[in-house]
Amino acid sequence: MTQRWDSQIKEDHRTLENQLEVLQKSLEEISKPEAKRRDLSCIVIRVLGPTLELHLRKEEEVLFPAPEKLLGSKRGGIELLQEQHGDLRQIIRELAQLVCQCGCEHHQKINPKEAVALGEKFVRTLQEHEKKEDQLLTDVLEASLHPKELMGLAEQFHKVVWRTFQEEL
Repeated sequence: MTQRWDSQIKEDHRTLENQLEVLQKSLEEISKPEAKRRDLSCIVIRVLGPTLELHLRKEEEVLFPAPEKLLGSKRGGIELLQEQHGDLRQIIRELAQLVCQCGCEHHQKINPKEAVALGEKFVRTLQEHEKKEDQLLTDVLEASLHPKELMGLAEQFHKVVWRTFQEEL
């Protein structure tokens, strides 16, 4: 069986979905008195944040430019996806600030309802984004590009990952 051009993005989506499930469960438990439960939420966010950022970079550097070339000025769907990226980054930052503060005083002041609501907003936004992405990008690219061009996108995903890795060294 040959590898699909979008298998890396789909694998990212599965990874993010699994991390979202763990995040939701940890946030549901955040109101419990044990500090370990808050620590779990913080650990999940610290893993989720970089996973999300790498995924968003792949989309911004590879997926978004491909249909822009095809659609030209009719790029309203791409703009929506870009806005959602900004929203996702902002929400995960707010959630991290709310849950992951190191000061002991702040840990005592965590508002569990606020953390859960923000976590739910993040989940909804990411799920909406992935659905729109499938509708607006994957279908358009598969209908418009030749198999070689699609596999070229897959190669570009690997380059984004490697470049990002090198930046962090």
